[in-house]
Amino acid sequence: MGLAGSLLGAAAGTALQQLLPVVLADLLPVDVEATLSWPALALGIGMGLWVSLVFALLPLLSVRRVPPLAALRRPYESERQPSDGWRWLALLALAGSTVTLAAAQVGSWRQGAIFSAGVAGALLLLWGASWALIRGLRRWLPPRWPYLWRQGLSNLHRPSNQTVTVVLAIGFGAFLLGTLLLVQSNLLRQLQVAGGPARPNLVLFDIQPDQLPLIERELSEAGLSAAAPVPIVPMRILSVKGLPVSGMLTDTSSGDGKETPGGWAFRREYRSTYRDTLVTSERMVEGRWWSEGGRSTSPAGAPVRISVETGVAAELGVGPGDRIVWDVQGVPLETRVASLREVDWARFEPNFFVVFESGALESAPQSLVTLTRIDSPAARGRFQRQVAEQVPNVTTLDLSVVQQTLERLVDRVVLAIRFMALFTLGTGTLVLIGALATSRFQRVREGALLRTLGATQSQLLRIVLAEYLALGMLAAGVAAALAAVAAWALARFLFEDTFSLPVLPLGALTAGVVALTVAVGLANSREVLRRTPLEALRAE
Repeated sequence: MGLAGSLLGAAAGTALQQLLPVVLADLLPVDVEATLSWPALALGIGMGLWVSLVFALLPLLSVRRVPPLAALRRPYESERQPSDGWRWLALLALAGSTVTLAAAQVGSWRQGAIFSAGVAGALLLLWGASWALIRGLRRWLPPRWPYLWRQGLSNLHRPSNQTVTVVLAIGFGAFLLGTLLLVQSNLLRQLQVAGGPARPNLVLFDIQPDQLPLIERELSEAGLSAAAPVPIVPMRILSVKGLPVSGMLTDTSSGDGKETPGGWAFRREYRSTYRDTLVTSERMVEGRWWSEGGRSTSPAGAPVRISVETGVAAELGVGPGDRIVWDVQGVPLETRVASLREVDWARFEPNFFVVFESGALESAPQSLVTLTRIDSPAARGRFQRQVAEQVPNVTTLDLSVVQQTLERLVDRVVLAIRFMALFTLGTGTLVLIGALATSRFQRVREGALLRTLGATQSQLLRIVLAEYLALGMLAAGVAAALAAVAAWALARFLFEDTFSLPVLPLGALTAGVVALTVAVGLANSREVLRRTPLEALRAE
């Protein structure tokens, strides 16, 4: 069965791979041609076989302790399995296989272990929630509730119940889908905030100082307002903390055998600016801004004070008080790191790795950049053509096009990942159907007994509805909570952004999962509603 399933899965995956580029041709940013990779195909079949064998170990080990007489009678009570060392070995093999497969896919044992731990934690919480529901219903079920609801909820803790299996199958798929939904919502929110309805959407850069009056006149004639021009001065690093950069680039390792900080931070050309205030996209994290003490310029002969972005400061290995010497168009300039800043690079406005205090770079060769907003795409195009005709060296960039491109890329990536999550949810639905099929006989027998006692088909339907409504609400509720926690962790630690919980999409997903669980439960209970008591009792 494992081989047959692996072959069918490989064939279906290959067919889907050939079909997707055709179906999604209008959504993909580039032309994609699907090719068949035999090593990947063999790996997929091998993984399917191995997973089938590992997951079959637990039921096979349980068969060893089943007496022959138990196979000849129908069980009504689930029997407690005695402790078995082989089962623990099988569980260990299962955990090891999961970590190995995850590490093989992501290419890192650490990330594979983190992923496996996250999956195990989600499954453990889903199992714990179902266990708590069973225990709670056994001990506390209000006798004042209507009988049909009490009977449906009692089915969740009857012998051979499938509560845990159903919650795990549906809840885990909903957890993955909910996490992707929340991550997508936060990424799109970040892009929308970065753009914003009132923020500039057109940037003009490489403006020479003597061209600024002409640009301002063009803006005035078009009835536009612009942000204050920002100066940009190109420069390179000569030395850091007294060590020449040339020596750092040739010596790639330090005395303890570790690599020195990233070479790109030493090699790159910096485009810096000078000002005495922080902007809205910056936040001080260490040190002190030079205008706080009342003096905005350094004393005569003292190094010029600078503020460095935290990421590049880590690459350079510098902090407040360290010295950096710059090559500003052939003129060396000594500086002292006064503070470190966090910069929100997603904001569509001029941001810089290094900001100088005023009074140091005003006479250096520089260009200017300014931003404005033009709502109409046609008006933006006309203004860009006018600027190109008047000052050909000035470059204009439509930021709304950049934002739309980013949003389309995010949508396409999320579309592909969401398809895999829906596939996982579909697999969980199949597991749900299989779990319900294993208890078919018991359900038919219970339905026959209830109908013998006078229950109508409508009452049986409400009993089934109560059971699967409770299952769906438990699975969807726990999955939604897990998805919120996972999305918060990804936003906080991976994307380093604030997290916002979109209530409506998460609520819609929760309602959809509940509806799916109820629909599958009702569909699999048709035989319970259709068979007469006499037919069911004859099978005894």
